[in-house]
Amino acid sequence: MWEIRVVHVGRIADANIAGGVSRYVSMVGGEWRLRMDAVPASRRVEPRQIRREEGRRLVERASEETARVALDAGGRLLDSPAFARLLGEYKDRGKRVSFLVGGPHGLDESVLRASERVLSLSPMTLPHEMALLVLTEQIYRAFAASTGRAYAK
Repeated sequence: MWEIRVVHVGRIADANIAGGVSRYVSMVGGEWRLRMDAVPASRRVEPRQIRREEGRRLVERASEETARVALDAGGRLLDSPAFARLLGEYKDRGKRVSFLVGGPHGLDESVLRASERVLSLSPMTLPHEMALLVLTEQIYRAFAASTGRAYAK
């Protein structure tokens, strides 16, 4: 079974977003497994310290044996077919993937350096919880395409 983990900061507080994320996670199956993995949010006050502490937690949680893919506004934009191809390449290589999603203050530079790739979901700024919803939907879309399941175009 091939695994994708979404390692993110804090729990999802918005019930509507949490429901959407859960829905997409539950629809991924077969040879694919999608897992959400939350690390605790920092209790520090200064944004730089928050990013550093949360970044350390994210990187520690994402095993070195996985391809770490950070999500950051400055990352590379992919359309849905290119994202699906990227996941397919990882799957074909048998390489598990850990997507790293920061909290409200974003990601520390150390996370970007520790990542194999840095992607952006949109040129627009997204709340971190919304980014989780968009990411899980795109993972499900890639899964559906790879398994021949019908899904909205």
